[in-house]
Amino acid sequence: QPGERVVGRALTMRFLPPRPDIREALDALAEEGDWDRRFYGRAADEGRLGDVVVVELGGASGDQMFGDVGALGMKLSGIRGAIVDGGSRDLTELGDSSFADFPVFARYFDIDTSEWLGAEWNVPVRIGNVTVLPGDIVVADESGVLFFPPQLLEQVLSQARAKISMENYQRELLRKKEHRFGEVYPVLSRELLEEYERQRKRSN
Repeated sequence: QPGERVVGRALTMRFLPPRPDIREALDALAEEGDWDRRFYGRAADEGRLGDVVVVELGGASGDQMFGDVGALGMKLSGIRGAIVDGGSRDLTELGDSSFADFPVFARYFDIDTSEWLGAEWNVPVRIGNVTVLPGDIVVADESGVLFFPPQLLEQVLSQARAKISMENYQRELLRKKEHRFGEVYPVLSRELLEEYERQRKRSN
């Protein structure tokens, strides 16, 4: 879904390459716990409004997570999208307008069915070189994916607003062509910074 952004709460899952003994153990656990061993199916059953599925799946050399039917089940449960450090299937179907509010960010897309085993549910996972905990805030768009602890939300929003305000001011100064580039960016000169602070105080 090019251009779509997803924001939500991390629902994490970890997958492992298949082994018969692990598969047997996981089948037994799923039966005992009465949950779907296919973790996309479990997410469709147990996901909450505002969740974003975050999947550790071996990166570019890993497996494929789900196709459009699994994605539809998750979407209907209130899940807002998926971050897959690995592959997904059904690129054409997931690009359809019916999935406009369910973006899938994956390393690649492939036609093969899933073979890896959902081994751990809602546990710390590794996405690239980042550790993601269940409940972390997820923000993703075409530029990349950001994870941070929910207790930092107000700090992150405050710093993001300050950054946007500063860069908008810098763009405005550059368009006026009244100052040298180095006086404006990446850091305002002392005089320009003082003027910026004065303007901010007046606007507040």
